Amino acid sequence: MRLFAWLMAANFLMTGSLAHAEVFFLQFGKVEGDKRIVEVIADPASASTDPTRLADIGKLQAWSRTDAKKNSSPLQLRFKSNHIVGEVPLSFEGPNQPVAVGVVHQHRDGDGRAHNLFVKSVKGDPDALNQFPPFPEMALEIMPRFEEDGSISLQVLHHGTPVPGIEVTIRDPDSKNQGTQPEITLKTDSEGKTSWTNPHDGTFQAFARIEADGSEEAILTLIYPLEDSGTAVLLHKVAVAAKQNLMGPLVLFFFLGMISKLIKSDIKFPAEGYQLIVVYLLLAIGYEGGHDLRGEANLMHCLLPFATGFIANTLVAILAVIVLLKVLRLDTPNSCALGALYGSDSAGLFAVSMALVNSFQLPKDGFMAAMLAVMEIPGILVGILMFQILSRKSEKKPASAQLQMERAPNSETVPQPAVSIIRRGLSSMPRTIHSSSFDKVSGTSEHSIFSILLHELKSPGIYLLLGGILMGYLTVSSEYERTRPFFDMPFRGVMCIFLFENGMKAGEQLTSLGKGVWKLVLFGTLFPLAMGVLAIPLAKLIGMEAGSAILFAALVAAPSNIAAPAAMRMAIPQANPSIYFTTGLGISFPFLVVLGVPIFYLASQWVY
Repeated sequence: MRLFAWLMAANFLMTGSLAHAEVFFLQFGKVEGDKRIVEVIADPASASTDPTRLADIGKLQAWSRTDAKKNSSPLQLRFKSNHIVGEVPLSFEGPNQPVAVGVVHQHRDGDGRAHNLFVKSVKGDPDALNQFPPFPEMALEIMPRFEEDGSISLQVLHHGTPVPGIEVTIRDPDSKNQGTQPEITLKTDSEGKTSWTNPHDGTFQAFARIEADGSEEAILTLIYPLEDSGTAVLLHKVAVAAKQNLMGPLVLFFFLGMISKLIKSDIKFPAEGYQLIVVYLLLAIGYEGGHDLRGEANLMHCLLPFATGFIANTLVAILAVIVLLKVLRLDTPNSCALGALYGSDSAGLFAVSMALVNSFQLPKDGFMAAMLAVMEIPGILVGILMFQILSRKSEKKPASAQLQMERAPNSETVPQPAVSIIRRGLSSMPRTIHSSSFDKVSGTSEHSIFSILLHELKSPGIYLLLGGILMGYLTVSSEYERTRPFFDMPFRGVMCIFLFENGMKAGEQLTSLGKGVWKLVLFGTLFPLAMGVLAIPLAKLIGMEAGSAILFAALVAAPSNIAAPAAMRMAIPQANPSIYFTTGLGISFPFLVVLGVPIFYLASQWVY
């Protein structure tokens, strides 16, 4: 049945014609070996890959060019996994080799009136693209020339002759997110030329139309940056990502809250309001993620990423505790509590990373919101279990030391190693374990992994996130669309308020440590950055999309700012909250937002 449908769609694409064909666009994909993928997109706003709609485009003829000195070559278009794609052969020049693709769609309406559509897209080195001649197969064409000052000269040619006084409309599909004009209209001069400068990176479409006995329309798709690789391109992308994050409202509101406490402003945030915001955010993230998960054709392929994420954050938590104990010389309670935060994840950084991924229109998997819930749990479990194990060992050491003194009363005392300033500051805090503190976790003095896991599944943060995912997965699409505005439209605004409160909390903690804080600064910047960068190749290894790799890196790197701190307050009351709040929220979070996520983006560009 599927084969029959595929054959019918392919036949209709190559031979059929419609009275009213849809406008379509060309989009270049990644380089696979010695071929550049090009795809026909029917709806650029949603990047529709519905084969029925794409088949409605009708008869298509395509040509490609990779060398200005050679003629254009026919390009075969075909269905591949519900996509209409072509493969342009490349030479040894690789990803930055200039490529131009032209597609012609010709048909007549019911009155016999001709409608001809000429679609073109270019990619690669701008100087080389400037040398390309027009496609002889395209009667109407928009020729781009990329100037040194960053502007683009657009010349409209009809059968090779410039068309003066014609309107050229340029559309920006991402204008809503970028705050730019959705559409501008220019007019060509006596040489058929007009000039334009792209306001930001992304995809743009230029349109020119001629009406006579029939209609002819030319469409040029430009995707910036034009080149895929190279040091200059990568540095440009990192600079754009860093600027976008730093000047985005989420980060600005975080610093606004932090500054309010550093200058000792009297602003107070109501606890009930904060709890309501957390409930909304967790349910919104879970609800959307659950709906995306519903769209997955095979849920079994989610198991490997889920298992990988759980194991990754487990190892991160263990490594964090070891580094804090052995390198920073923190005591057991604070090492385990702080390690628990880094073995969990952050809904705040996840939202910031998602905004960047969506802005750059990077492909992502539908299960990433569910990953947020899965990867929150390991750090909490590791922190509690390692605290139990290490504390029991420390209780046995005084007893064994006393036994040795009884056996050898004249033996010399072994000098103890010097402790850090932070550890000395915490030396007056009680280090003994009170079983009552663990009774709050599991209700018993014996703590199995199952009992701790069951408790964390019932904790508000995990319960709300998993509950939202379940609701989103079970809700039918028609009802989901009715409720989506409530969980979608206010989300970024509520995140701004959430990060403002987080900034206030971070500002309060920054002034509480004094001397010795430089060690926490080193740990809070270098450790999560290293973990996030290492997560990128791991994401590619298990088959994640490029956008998902950035989100995965953020989940691996970011310390928890909701569930884990709350759990540590209850399970390890001996730990100083100013240690883990300052390091996680005051140091790591702003660092990861401003520099970490752009670096993860840079790493994903190298790896993918």
